[in-house]
This record gives sequence, C-alpha cells and structure tokens, in this order.
Amino acid sequence: MQEKAPLTQLLSVLIAANDKKEKPKPILLKIAPDLTDTQLDDIIDIVRETGIHGIIATNTTLDRGNLTEDITSIGMGGLSGAPLRDRSTEVIRYISQKSEGRVPIIGVGGITTPTDALEKLKAGASLIQVYTGMIYEGPGLVKEINKAILKRK
Repeated sequence: MQEKAPLTQLLSVLIAANDKKEKPKPILLKIAPDLTDTQLDDIIDIVRETGIHGIIATNTTLDRGNLTEDITSIGMGGLSGAPLRDRSTEVIRYISQKSEGRVPIIGVGGITTPTDALEKLKAGASLIQVYTGMIYEGPGLVKEINKAILKRK
C-alpha cells in the first residue's frame, strides 16, 4: 500500500473530523500562485482524492517580477493585489480546465475593478474574494462588481 502524501493525510483527517460534526463546514485549500503546473496537477489530484470542497486560488506571491521598485529592504513577505492579478487568473484557468470545471474555485488576487472580477469568473472561478480592492476602492467596489456581473448575463 502506497503511503499518502502529508497534505493528503492532513486533508483526509480534516474531512473525517468535519464529517462527524452535526453541521459540517466546507473545507477549501488555499494555494499559492507560485506553484508550477505539475504542482497544480498534484493539487487537483489531492482535491479529488480527499473530497475537499474546493480551492481558493490564490494566496499571496513571493514573485517580485511585476514590481517596478526594489522592496527587498522591507522583507520577503507575500505580495497581494495587482502584482499577482494575472498569475492568479492563469492558475484559476489552469485548474478549471484541467479539472473540467469539476473543482469549485474561489478566485482571489488583484481584484480592484469589476473587469478584474469578471476576468476571474470567466477563467473558471465559481466565486470571488475581494480584499486589497476593498482597501483601495472601498465597499462601493462590491456594488460595481455585482452590477457588472448582472450586466453580462
């Protein structure tokens, strides 16, 4: 018998414990935009094997390629917002296509306009999460995104 990978083991334990609860909650895996296609394929396999409820794509990035200024003096923490918008959308599209749309995806990363939100949905996100955009644009952004979604239907 082949031993399960640590992430598969962890998620399997979480699913089993969650299933025993009177009101189980959805379990989603938040992934980095810095993963390779091979690693994303592994994540899709893990989601299928464990039965978790979906993927949150994506978390912050360590990539500094989209920056115009050197920020190494403030540390190597994860970047959010616009610098990861395109890669986040690529990850969403990849997972959606490779899973044939069978894995629910919450699209996150660089959503600061209704166009950004629609781009994530078009790439295959089932839902979106807005964080940095709320900081810069305020709560009115949610209304504008909702209007754009309704307009496209």
